[in-house]
Amino acid sequence: MNARLPIVQSIPHGGLLTPPEVADRLAIDDVAIYNECDLWVDQIYDFDHPDLADLKPAEPTATTLGSVRMPIARVLIDANRAPDSLDDRDGAVKTTTSYGDPIYHNPLSRQEQIDLRQRYWRPFHDELDEVVRRHASEMRLFLDCHNMAQRGPDDYGDAGKVRPLICIANFGNRRGELVSSRGPLTAPPQFLHKAAEIAHDLFSDLALLEPNPEPTPVVGLNSPFPGGYILRRYTGDLYQPAGQEPYFGLMVEINRGLIVGNQRTDTPIQPPNEERIAAVRRRLYRWLLALLAEQ
Repeated sequence: MNARLPIVQSIPHGGLLTPPEVADRLAIDDVAIYNECDLWVDQIYDFDHPDLADLKPAEPTATTLGSVRMPIARVLIDANRAPDSLDDRDGAVKTTTSYGDPIYHNPLSRQEQIDLRQRYWRPFHDELDEVVRRHASEMRLFLDCHNMAQRGPDDYGDAGKVRPLICIANFGNRRGELVSSRGPLTAPPQFLHKAAEIAHDLFSDLALLEPNPEPTPVVGLNSPFPGGYILRRYTGDLYQPAGQEPYFGLMVEINRGLIVGNQRTDTPIQPPNEERIAAVRRRLYRWLLALLAEQ
């Protein structure tokens, strides 16, 4: 492998910033924003981090082709939602939290929603579009990087349910196979199975900070999440290099119970658990290297 990892990363949900134009209209506080965030996701997927140097297969300075990050809090502007989702309370400009609480004291007007989408959602996608187009011929994997609450939040379809330590998605079913209503797979089933096998070996020794009383799966395939707007868009035909083998795309979700604990909407803000973040980051990096070796 050469000095550049042949991947492009999307990190849409790690921001904690509030757009200044809505700061005085929020019905939620910093604690709720913190608990809605994919906390420390930019750190656990930092495959350029110096503490990975001993794992680098060739050059200690090996770097990814590109990584695009969203600075705005996902509970306010969600870059992993379609631009035409403004009527959806869980859309690109959200109106309720994942626990069902209203975000604003007074609803935003449609024009205010459009303006927020243009100022914050659009620049993320403009940058990601440019990076993917620039590197499409070099890429072997598009990685949409996330983490998730230990249990499903109140307003989600899996409310209260235990989630796996890691979820890997290609828009298929729990075997990674085609579900016609979801559209084409973003990676073949056998590639997803190999990704799950590697992840199981690497993560099965890592316990939740607050263990569940019931069994916790190590790996979930397309469960609880099969993929989102970003994975679908940036692995589509519009971006695949003409005349070359297509690159694969995966969405990965790490359980925040490994690095934060079993959160609720009011879990107190705490500093990052550097030891746990490093442990997850090293496992993710080893997972990535092993998976790329399978292609």
